[in-house]
Amino acid sequence: MERLTARGRVPRVAATLVVAALTLAGTFFADDSVFPFAPFRMFSTADNPNEPVLVLRTDGIDTTGRRLELDERNAGVRRAEIEAQIERFKADPSLLRSVREAYAQRNPGKPPLVEVDIVEVQHHLRHAQPTGEITEVVLARYRP
Repeated sequence: MERLTARGRVPRVAATLVVAALTLAGTFFADDSVFPFAPFRMFSTADNPNEPVLVLRTDGIDTTGRRLELDERNAGVRRAEIEAQIERFKADPSLLRSVREAYAQRNPGKPPLVEVDIVEVQHHLRHAQPTGEITEVVLARYRP
């Protein structure tokens, strides 16, 4: 086994110090956007055990009045994609037109959608246990 020369040690020590400094600074002054130099806050904090758990759902209502959940299979949209852009949809519900169009393309022959909703489903808790109470709030609604 050979010993590392000073020329080999200097860059390694410098890199270690830089990474350590970035991690320390990120821990105190940064957020998730600079991970891995800051902790993932969603994993390092706990929610209030008496606050509701929020889940987003995208619904469509067809011309027969039937309400159906829109997902990756029937509309080509994942819940995470909706969650990532929820503020845009709330500000401009007409953006949900693309979800309606995607549903129509994937479901020829089925009744068209006359409404697309983004619904926040609130599962209420007491001492971190479900109470059975569920509240649904429409955050965005598109009607052509």
